[in-house]
Amino acid sequence: YTSFVWMATYMTVLNDPPREHGFWINAMALLFGIVLLLPIAGRLSDRTGRLRNMIAGAVCVGILGPLMLSVISKGSSVQAFFAQWWIGVFLSLFGGPMNAWMVEQFPAKYRLTSVAVGYDLAHCTASAFSPLVATVLFQNYGPLAPGIIYPVFAVISLIGMFISTKYRHGADVENDANVEPLLSEDDRASLHIT
Repeated sequence: YTSFVWMATYMTVLNDPPREHGFWINAMALLFGIVLLLPIAGRLSDRTGRLRNMIAGAVCVGILGPLMLSVISKGSSVQAFFAQWWIGVFLSLFGGPMNAWMVEQFPAKYRLTSVAVGYDLAHCTASAFSPLVATVLFQNYGPLAPGIIYPVFAVISLIGMFISTKYRHGADVENDANVEPLLSEDDRASLHIT
C-alpha cells in the first residue's frame, strides 16, 4: 500500500516540488511493475523455487527500496516512473509466488483457514497502517524517512519465511494424500460444467 497507494499522494502532495502527473506515474508503474509482472513472477517461481524468488524480492526491496524513494522524491517524472517500476518488480518477485508458497506451508485440512487468517492479519496490520506510518515519518523526519519501511518489512518477511519453512520441514506434517476429499466422486461428477 505504501508503494502504490500512498506513493501517488507522496509525489503529488507531500513532495516539494510536487511531481507533475504523479497519479499517472503511479498508475503506469503499478500496471507494468505489478499487474503484468505478478503472474510472470509466479510462473518463474515454478521453475526456480518459490522461496528463492521471495528471498530475492525481499532482499532487493529492502536494500533498494529506500534508494528508489530517493529517486522518486528528487528525480524527473521519468526517473520516478522507473524507480517506482523497480519497486514493483521487486514486490512482484515476492508477491508472485507468495500465495502458492503460503498454501504449501500448511497441511490440507488446515490450509484455507491458516492462509486466510495469516494473509488477512498481515494486510489489516502492516498494509493498512504503513501509509500512516510513512506520512508520520515524512512529517517528523523528512522526505526520505518513509524509505525505512522497506527494509523493516523485508526483514520481517525474511524472518517469517525462514520460521515457517523450518516449521513445515521440521515437523511431522501429515501427507495431503491422507486427507479425505470434501466431495465424493459422485458429487464432483455432478459439478462437472459442460
